[in-house]
Amino acid sequence: MRIAVVAGPPASGKTALLLHALERVRAKGLVAGVFKLDAVDASDGELYSARGWPSMSVCAGDVCPDHEAMVRLGDAWNWARGVGLDLLVMETAGLCDRCSPFLRRALAICVVSGMGSLAAPEKLKTLVGCADTVVLARAELLGPTERHILMRRLETLNPEARRHWVNGLTGEGCDGVAAELLGAPDIRLLDIEALRATLPTGYCHFCQGGSVGT
Repeated sequence: MRIAVVAGPPASGKTALLLHALERVRAKGLVAGVFKLDAVDASDGELYSARGWPSMSVCAGDVCPDHEAMVRLGDAWNWARGVGLDLLVMETAGLCDRCSPFLRRALAICVVSGMGSLAAPEKLKTLVGCADTVVLARAELLGPTERHILMRRLETLNPEARRHWVNGLTGEGCDGVAAELLGAPDIRLLDIEALRATLPTGYCHFCQGGSVGT
């Protein structure tokens, strides 16, 4: 089964990107599905189902979605096998921006929003630096100069990565991302899968409802 992990901050445009890219994947005859992990609302999974793609949504709740994605990796694999997928896409929206949920053997796609500041790529250094492919989403909101600056900064952080900019409204630029998904490694998930970067071991005390000392 081909496996791709698509990661990026919440509301960065991951779902809009995949809705367009997966249409192109389906046109090539592959059966694709999405295992989606989000922070507080995983209802975007319904958008995939409405388009006819198998989907499973998980709300991470008190923990970072990227941590939960790794905990649920086996669940995602078993679900994908059960529904007969050729391509499993794991979409996850981490919150702390300190880590990367990318597996060494699976395709790693990082999505950065064009709505952020010009310093956004540096703030996502671990995520961008570990990706095979970096996508600048919501590029329609940028002028040519801003888009050029962001793309250059992404290149500086990860010169080896393939880079795309996309319009999430029209789907412009999504052909390249679809080609990446079609070329994702065909692997069998092992009992232990190595990550490209070490996840932080701590969880935020405040996010878990801890009290604030005075």
